[in-house]
Amino acid sequence: MHNRVNWDDYLYFLRVARLGSLNAASKALRVNHSTVLRRINGLEKKLEVRLFERLKSGYVLTESGREVFSQIMHIEDDFLSLERSVAGRDIRYEGKIRVSTTDTLGQHWLPPYVKKFKEHYPGILLDIVVRNSYTDLAKREADIVISAYNRHPDYMIGKVLAPIEIGLYASVDYVEEFGRPTSPEEIQKHKLLILGDELKNLAVNKWLISLVPKSAISLSSNMFTSLYSYALQGLGIAPLPTYVGDGHSNLIRVMDVPERFFAQIWMLTHPDLRKTKRISAFMQFMYNETS
Repeated sequence: MHNRVNWDDYLYFLRVARLGSLNAASKALRVNHSTVLRRINGLEKKLEVRLFERLKSGYVLTESGREVFSQIMHIEDDFLSLERSVAGRDIRYEGKIRVSTTDTLGQHWLPPYVKKFKEHYPGILLDIVVRNSYTDLAKREADIVISAYNRHPDYMIGKVLAPIEIGLYASVDYVEEFGRPTSPEEIQKHKLLILGDELKNLAVNKWLISLVPKSAISLSSNMFTSLYSYALQGLGIAPLPTYVGDGHSNLIRVMDVPERFFAQIWMLTHPDLRKTKRISAFMQFMYNETS
């Protein structure tokens, strides 16, 4: 009996198989890297097979690993579906809501709403998780997602809360030294801070890049909050949501961005959770406060 495999070991196996590395799996499972390694080694020992090839590029399933994966890949989905179904029957205004949001929304836009919500529902714990990568609601990585775009399946429940107005900002010192542009054409005479990586294809970013030569780009970053910090240092003009840029006395909105480049704030949850009292209370509260 002591050689029987713990079902949790298979959960670790599935995470590594799907994500391709111990580090990614440990972050998803919120455990130490060594815990994942120990679980995988233990599972291989108990099954007496090698499940992964340890490569520099990551963990790749062996033939035996692929066979195990094909047999159990549905189990995690079944358990998650059951968990969502049970959680969806909760009728209490208490418990925890895991809310996934982005850096700028989590730090600059959401806090006043959270404060007011907690005044109405002190028994509900809000676990705010800030991440700019995709959050999988079907895998219970969060109960609710509040993000600047909707990349989720159509069956998810939710709607747009508000537009994200964007302006171009520079520090007081920068404006004193270099002046401020009065038209899009004049931006090419200035230093520009732009978005990179996964945010580089945002409409406002592509618009700005089209206005200036490469020599005008001072730096790029994958987060608005980073552009905010570097703009404060006087390194150039940065596109920022107005709820970020307007909140600092040392930043000047040097120009408005055309409305066609605005984004939207989405709030979404899994349909299995829509009748959970604490989930419905939070979502209805946000609808009312932002409408």
